[in-house]
Amino acid sequence: MELLERVQRRATKMIRGLEHLSYEERLRELVVFSLEKTRLRGDLIAAFQYIKRAGKKYGERLSTRDCSDSIKGKGPKMD
Repeated sequence: MELLERVQRRATKMIRGLEHLSYEERLRELVVFSLEKTRLRGDLIAAFQYIKRAGKKYGERLSTRDCSDSIKGKGPKMD
């Protein structure tokens, strides 16, 4: 991954008008994320999708509740 990051650093430095900026400033100007942030974003998306699938699979079991003790329109009955 370091090699790809070096390539991205060098490529952004080749763009006319951005040579004098730091790597982070060049990325900001180009509206591009560093490869590290892109990888983290991908990991977060994968984790979210995993949780979402697990929620669909097990969600019905976790989110159901017995409403037989409730009074119509007033929520659960308090004892």
